[in-house]
Amino acid sequence: MAPYRATYVTRSDGKLEILSKSRKKESNAPTAEQLDTKPDAKGNTDYFKELELGDAKEVDWRRKLGGMLIRELGGQEYPGSNYILAALPENYRLYERVKSGSGTEVTDAYLYGHPQGRKKRYRSPGDFFPHLLWLATDDNGDPDNCSCKLCAPDDLQVFKVPDRARPPEPVKKEEPLIKKETLPPKPSAVGTRPMVIVPQRSQSQDKGISVTKPPASKPPSGPLPPTVARQAGPPPATPTLLAPAKCFEQDQDSQWNKYLFRPGELAWFNRGNAWGLSVILKRTLERDLQNPSRDSARYLVQPLSHPLQYPPTKIIESEDGLRPWLAWSPPAPTHHGLASATGLTYNTIDWKGVTSGRYGQGDAEVDGSIFAAKAVDDSLTLFLPLTNNTVTTGERTYNGLYLGGEKIWIGEPVRLRIGSGQDIMVVHSIIERLKPGSTSISSATVLLVGDIYKFSTLSLQPGVEPPDNRHLPLRLRQDMEYRNRATIPIKRTMSFWKLAQAQAKLPVTDIKGRWYESSALLPILKGAEAFSHDLTRGEIGDAGQWMNARGDCNAVNGQPPKAGTRVVDRLDAFGKSISQGTKISKGLDGPPEEQAFPKENVAPPNVQQVQVQIPIPMDGVQEDVGKKEIGESQGVSDGDIEQFMDLDRMEEGYVQQFTDAGGQF
Repeated sequence: MAPYRATYVTRSDGKLEILSKSRKKESNAPTAEQLDTKPDAKGNTDYFKELELGDAKEVDWRRKLGGMLIRELGGQEYPGSNYILAALPENYRLYERVKSGSGTEVTDAYLYGHPQGRKKRYRSPGDFFPHLLWLATDDNGDPDNCSCKLCAPDDLQVFKVPDRARPPEPVKKEEPLIKKETLPPKPSAVGTRPMVIVPQRSQSQDKGISVTKPPASKPPSGPLPPTVARQAGPPPATPTLLAPAKCFEQDQDSQWNKYLFRPGELAWFNRGNAWGLSVILKRTLERDLQNPSRDSARYLVQPLSHPLQYPPTKIIESEDGLRPWLAWSPPAPTHHGLASATGLTYNTIDWKGVTSGRYGQGDAEVDGSIFAAKAVDDSLTLFLPLTNNTVTTGERTYNGLYLGGEKIWIGEPVRLRIGSGQDIMVVHSIIERLKPGSTSISSATVLLVGDIYKFSTLSLQPGVEPPDNRHLPLRLRQDMEYRNRATIPIKRTMSFWKLAQAQAKLPVTDIKGRWYESSALLPILKGAEAFSHDLTRGEIGDAGQWMNARGDCNAVNGQPPKAGTRVVDRLDAFGKSISQGTKISKGLDGPPEEQAFPKENVAPPNVQQVQVQIPIPMDGVQEDVGKKEIGESQGVSDGDIEQFMDLDRMEEGYVQQFTDAGGQF
């Protein structure tokens, strides 16, 4: 049998998650009910299962797609050779439907990942091929140019084959890659530059479909493949220089895999039988006794509650016990009277009536935390003022801000609502612009100024590497290097952040929230096993695809988010959901006593506990509330942080001096 040569399609429009009509995220895959393998009362089964890379049916799909692609884009370059697609486009996954009964079993394959959602799936390689050809040839990436059955209406199914590409010029044997070139475009062509790479024969390809896999439990190490020599290319614009950190805490948060969570942030925490909502009070790094070469992060959190009773603080021993606020959507209140009412806020609810059963049965602490978290998500607090030009320009600048539940510094990336949905902006300035003739901050406009970047992917070619932008924050660069070490050996593609616009000025309504490293957050959100599986396939997506956006939980009828309520002090954003006297640590920038952890979980300080009879005990919430259980995830499982996090210890003898810029943070 003739050997198979791998071909690569370097562009994809696949989505792991999509927004439903109710503006909620849902997995772009079979539902949990469809994935259930349990037989019915008659012993019949009908379920879906994902086909792994290398499964016979999955290989058959890739062989057929690779063969059709090469025939359409230039014919056979290697006589006697067959072609196979090295991997399905990113975020496209093949599932098999298994139906059995009466001693027979029927299986069919379906390809999920189309950006229109799980109901738009491909039933055969032939159905998917027009879409694959569009991905490989359309320079503009315009879905209107795709003629597949899902993108084009039934009455417009006119399949146009783009101009064929002529074979490449003869190459020397030592060249590892051959890139297809194209003929000059014709006016009627949909796209004329195939984004398909046909590498020369390798031992793994001669044997069939085997590929080299990176380690699954840690970032791939060692130098990049020798074929990737650095070749500088001018970016479309000049990146803005990064300003140095102005305090120790800012410097800590700029380091890769140091801390995921920050004091003053709203976060989900594992309370044993379920997940709850809390504010992070302080954090510290402690030597890992099992691995002395690294430190592990510990956090002290204060659970949120109603104003009549406050639970004790809780020590979280590892980051696996926390989740970012935007990782999950808050559930509906557990009390029917609160869930069915409209327009209620934390401050307008009669909490005495709630705890006395006037609103039905439920968990008052859980409902208090839900309404408090929504209020925090609507808040906006600026901290560490830098300049004050209100007399001349009416503007002030700051070193950071709390945007909803998250803490954001100058010099770090944020996720954007505008653009492709995966675009980011490296923040270089935070501006408060007062309304002319007014000194009130409530009417002021807050703007973020920074450089906008787009996630881009290139096929691996000899002597070519994306421009090395040393003006990107360290976390961005380290995370991209991690991801490339996994994708290059398998998919022969490399990714980079491409500068799209320098010194853009955006309102806070265009900001989704903090950017998180995929290498650090995805093992927690997806779970250790799923993340390890993705690594072996060279598929490390963007962590932002698993995150909500600030303002989503308060959105009404899909309307865009509001700028939010200005709050002078961060503690005021939490209001009465935490006790008076609660303090948020300034960490390394505060007094040493603020950094000390209690020996055990303690009740909030300076608070007289009010004992209230709660209709449903805490231990019964998970069972009684069911689908309304707080912290219910959207198809994600707990991860194994110990296998994937590699927290670098703070350098010994760190002596960089930071000036006290004033303000609270």
